[in-house]
Amino acid sequence: MTRWSVPVAHRAVIPAIALAAAALVSVAGVFGSLYEDQLYRTQKIDELGTQAKILAASVTAALTFNDGRTAQQYTNAMAENPQLDIAAIYDGQGRVVARYARPGTDFAFPAHLPAAAATEGNHVSVTVPVVEGGQRLGSVFLGGEMDSLQRRLLKYGVIALIAAMAALLLTVLGASQHALSTANRALEAQARDLADANRTLQEEMRVRAAAEEALRQSQKMEAVGQLSGGIAHDFNNFLMIIKGNLHLMKRRLAQGQTDVARYLDSAVEGVDRAVSVTQRVLAFSRRQPLTPEPNNLSTLVEEALPLIRQSVGAQVEIETHLDSDWWVYCDTNQMENVLLNLSINARDAMPNGGKLVISTSNRSIAAGGPLDVLPGEYVQLCLKDTGTGMSEEVRGKALDPFFTTKPHGKGTGLGLSTTFGYIRQSGGILDIESRLGAGTTIRILLPRRTVDSLARRA
Repeated sequence: MTRWSVPVAHRAVIPAIALAAAALVSVAGVFGSLYEDQLYRTQKIDELGTQAKILAASVTAALTFNDGRTAQQYTNAMAENPQLDIAAIYDGQGRVVARYARPGTDFAFPAHLPAAAATEGNHVSVTVPVVEGGQRLGSVFLGGEMDSLQRRLLKYGVIALIAAMAALLLTVLGASQHALSTANRALEAQARDLADANRTLQEEMRVRAAAEEALRQSQKMEAVGQLSGGIAHDFNNFLMIIKGNLHLMKRRLAQGQTDVARYLDSAVEGVDRAVSVTQRVLAFSRRQPLTPEPNNLSTLVEEALPLIRQSVGAQVEIETHLDSDWWVYCDTNQMENVLLNLSINARDAMPNGGKLVISTSNRSIAAGGPLDVLPGEYVQLCLKDTGTGMSEEVRGKALDPFFTTKPHGKGTGLGLSTTFGYIRQSGGILDIESRLGAGTTIRILLPRRTVDSLARRA
């Protein structure tokens, strides 16, 4: 083998490969062209069939009434389709009723109608029956030419161009795939970093949640301690009263004395005071059973005025503005206790005397109002005094259980908290407005009840 034999062999193989590739591409192009041509013929037949069906549906009445003029108008309208060369309408006996031929066409009308669709050379035609109520009235025949050779060459040129563009696109896609793979690797690294950061954040959130839970538990224990301490202190005082009076009763009875009624009354009073504290605690926890009934707050205030005047004393002037005539649903006794407790609080805030204004009014509250209450109709009960008022800090704690600014032994700190609990239990709200040295205004809103709703509750 000479030193030139290898290059020659390679030169022979390379053209063969190129020739084979070219032949393969040529065969693929031929088959592609034939396939595309067949598809185009099928599409052309479908388009003509659709046109024929539309025409057949349109000329049903014309054939039914043998209206050749109308049938000719429909046939002439086919001239608007540039790809349609001839059109004809036949009656049930195969006679031509109307027809149209585009000027210059070489497409001739057939001597006999084809069964359905037919192609011949560059011509394609379709025949569609005209049917009405299951009866064949006639037929519609449409014919036209396939696309010109120039158009088909243009189409194949476009296909070749698309193939070249596809090859270019594949090249670009390959480069893009490489760049995408690189970007994916970078994103995976970022995702791992993000996952690590998320795990760190979740651990921090878990630690924070544990700390918040511990804080809440501490606050609960503080509240429980305050509550139990206050209750224990009050109950201890009541028990000492009961125990002291029982001890005195025992001593008097041992001496043969029977005048122990005052000791018994004192012991019963201690029991009653203990029961009162229990009821206040139950009301604060919203567990005290209520007996609500229809009430008019204006009437309820009028009936409670004598007791309120007696409780606050002559040094406090009481003024009333009872303008509400709407009804509410509340426990009468508890509402009287609310009035009495709030009036006594107002009296204590005016040690040198002053004025207490008690008012009722109808209120319609819209959405987004100043008070934290659902939109609707309410009855407002308002108690306004000219007393010492509260600082913002005291006002913020006024509804806390056992919080009081009164001297030791003068109050349990349960008055406002139990009032708040009862009002919330009745579906209303309690709002305190006060400034130090400018008096205090307490507003209570209870939902209005109509006659129908009261009847349903009853």
